[in-house]
Amino acid sequence: MKKIVTLILTIILGVNTIGCNIISSSKGVKIISGNSLDGISICKLVKKENQIEKGYKTIYTIEGNEKNLEKSLNNKEFDIALVPTDMAAKIYNKNSSYQIAASIGQGSYYLVTSDPSITGFNSTLINKEVALIQKNSMIDTTVKAILKENNVDESLVNYKYTNTAPELVTELALGKVRTGIVPETSLATLLYKHSGLKILSSTNKAYEEAFSILGGYPQFSVIVKKDFATENKEYVDKFLLKLKEGIDFVNNNPLQAGAYGEELNIPIKPQVLSRAIKRCNLKFISIDKFKKNYEEYFNILYDYNNEAVGGTVPDESIYYK
Repeated sequence: MKKIVTLILTIILGVNTIGCNIISSSKGVKIISGNSLDGISICKLVKKENQIEKGYKTIYTIEGNEKNLEKSLNNKEFDIALVPTDMAAKIYNKNSSYQIAASIGQGSYYLVTSDPSITGFNSTLINKEVALIQKNSMIDTTVKAILKENNVDESLVNYKYTNTAPELVTELALGKVRTGIVPETSLATLLYKHSGLKILSSTNKAYEEAFSILGGYPQFSVIVKKDFATENKEYVDKFLLKLKEGIDFVNNNPLQAGAYGEELNIPIKPQVLSRAIKRCNLKFISIDKFKKNYEEYFNILYDYNNEAVGGTVPDESIYYK
């Protein structure tokens, strides 16, 4: 009887040891995102998908400070990241360690005004005050490139820069400036506060028309560390599939996605996301289907301001295969 009990205990201990070894041998995957639309696009995965692939444990980080986000990637601290596209180019030019796997959101800034004399991204903006976020930012460079392509001397536009989107909303809501280029989801909040503003055009549509590039430009991108992707291709491909499904979920269920976002301290209210979702332009497009758009966008940014992409146009190796 004693031998039987001993045997049973040995089996139980052996099974527990194997189970512990399986858990301890799970490979940790570190994924980071900003806390705007890039964070919203991944919120369902953060809440529901911590095991993308058997044998891996996915650890998510939502970073609210863009400088900290870029610094962590320059230091190669994460395996996968969701970032603004200009940051993807700058990081690649800094350490050549990350590749672009997909666009997860195209242009979602909008030209709005209460000035009836302004009609779009054209000469009607000359000598007018136009508010937008941060000088030499990606959107600043994109807007100026659009105007230049439309034969507008953009130096004659009176730009009024703010540091953040909430500051931009306040300037427009209080009527301190009549025209601005505003991102979603901030635009939904602004229109609620100031019904007299009119949406004239999205930057994505204006970019498409100015440069004759179908699909517009990639505002947000998912990047993967090259070494990690080489050694864990099956995980990366499954993650990208799950991310696409997650973005589809956000588009179809903005209230629930917004609730997930609130739990992750993403500063976008569910009701605001619900009003804004159709203009957010969240869409997963794999790099093999959007590579030309990236190449053209990087060249356009570089031609206007080479520092917008980190000093040089990224080479072919930036694209995940």
